[in-house]
Amino acid sequence: MSNLLQVAHLGHPILRQKAKPVKHIADIKVQKLIDDMIATVMDVDGVGISAPQVYQSWQIFIMASHPNPRYPYAPEMPPTAILNPKILFHSQAIEKDWEGCLSIPGVRALVPRWKEVKVNY
Repeated sequence: MSNLLQVAHLGHPILRQKAKPVKHIADIKVQKLIDDMIATVMDVDGVGISAPQVYQSWQIFIMASHPNPRYPYAPEMPPTAILNPKILFHSQAIEKDWEGCLSIPGVRALVPRWKEVKVNY
């Protein structure tokens, strides 16, 4: 059974800390956190959420893109847990698009992102 988690808002110190790597991926606490993060991001119509956003300083985030009221044109993909990500390569090309953040409710901003990224996780 998954639980919905509270989302930390802008200004909370956990959002500024460097998150710790996950050492024991199969640990029941880690797996439970992943389940709860998936339930939470789906419940709040997000397309992603990180562990620090739910008050856990671990290098985990969930990608869960799906069309919803916040992102009606988001592509459909199954929720995916990303643990201990490392950027291996990124293009020089940058695209800007409007994004929101669950930790900054009600605000949208034009955010620059690399057009291509290769990540190991």
